[in-house]
Amino acid sequence: MKPPYTSRQGQFLAFIHHYTTLHGRPPAETEMVQFFQVTPPTVHQMILTLERRGLITRAPGQARSIKMTLPPEKLPPLPGASTGTPLPVWQTEGQQPKDTEAALLRLGKIQIKDLFAHNHRHPLDDSEFIPLLDTLIESFARAGLSAVAVKELRRHACELYHRCCQEAEPESTMESNMKLMFSYLPGPRRTIWLRLI
Repeated sequence: MKPPYTSRQGQFLAFIHHYTTLHGRPPAETEMVQFFQVTPPTVHQMILTLERRGLITRAPGQARSIKMTLPPEKLPPLPGASTGTPLPVWQTEGQQPKDTEAALLRLGKIQIKDLFAHNHRHPLDDSEFIPLLDTLIESFARAGLSAVAVKELRRHACELYHRCCQEAEPESTMESNMKLMFSYLPGPRRTIWLRLI
């Protein structure tokens, strides 16, 4: 039976579903713009199309109000963002498709970068920021991202933190910056991050 959406609409629906599952709220249009690397009008038109077709509902004038009308099992796997991406091949029973894993990893890196950018504009003390960063990465682990991919997200976060530290103190080393970063995590969490070095 043919699904009630096109391949491209299915990608947006899968993204909305995965984002909502990870974060407990639907994505903003700007997050879809970043993920799919399209223009804001393109995303807005897609949202209007999905709503017109009855695939989603929204509350007028309310941000992040998208609700799916299809059950998750009727959605396609989340493939890469570019059009024409072939449907993913299942790794083994019970695992996410490889393309879904890659798409979630990409989403994680985008959100980590956005968190750093937000912190640059509205600085938090590192004792608040680092646990927040850890929580973001853990949301991807709880959503089923593989341990290897979660480790890659942590490495990405470490690299961004090191760059930020070097902006403030150019002579700082990666090792000293990682010790500083990890010092803001509670013991059990610190142990997980220490495995990166």
